[in-house]
Amino acid sequence: MKLDLNEIWEFMEMAPEPYAGSKGVQWSYELVVGEIIVKDLKTSDIESLKNSDYYDTELLPSIFTFREILWQPNVYANPQLCIPQLNILKVFCEEFEAEFSQKEGLKSWPFFVLLQGVSKFCQEAIDKLVEIGEGSQVHDIAKVLGELRRKTFPIVEFFLFHPCNRIDYQKDAVNRLNYAVKIMLTQYNNKFFELSDPYWNITTSKTAKKKIADAIAEANTEA
Repeated sequence: MKLDLNEIWEFMEMAPEPYAGSKGVQWSYELVVGEIIVKDLKTSDIESLKNSDYYDTELLPSIFTFREILWQPNVYANPQLCIPQLNILKVFCEEFEAEFSQKEGLKSWPFFVLLQGVSKFCQEAIDKLVEIGEGSQVHDIAKVLGELRRKTFPIVEFFLFHPCNRIDYQKDAVNRLNYAVKIMLTQYNNKFFELSDPYWNITTSKTAKKKIADAIAEANTEA
């Protein structure tokens, strides 16, 4: 079953767990955010998203609103001006992940995967800018940044619609994201069909304990 990002809350109210939960069957969630897939999430993982203790409201502006490299048109004229800004964003994601994982344990681990994605995409863009070098044209830089934005925008969208966001931060980010998408389509040679929204894949699966019990029972039967 495929659900849009914000439909998950209504789904969980209507069907918090499958009726066969006593038999070891539960919902299994897969979060698809562009090229990044976070697998094997459980109901408790999704519910924890609404717990403000596990979310930093400064995260959205820190990875998007304050980072002009992700939304301004023709923001830098040459690679040597782009690279420091990409490095700043990359290092922020890495340091935030390291600090937050120590503070809150593993309860917020889906965030880590997404931040790792931003860091990875920044590094890819840096490598490409280094490769094209000083003699690059503006359209070369636009191509690199257009690809970076195409890959990171689904991640930005996930954090943008996080239920614990500050409303003022969210409104500001929505406006900048809409503006950035327009720039991507008109100046960065991206196509509308290339832009993807994050979504959930929901299936039913047996718990690990039940799977082990079934395997043991099957082995005993064969013996």
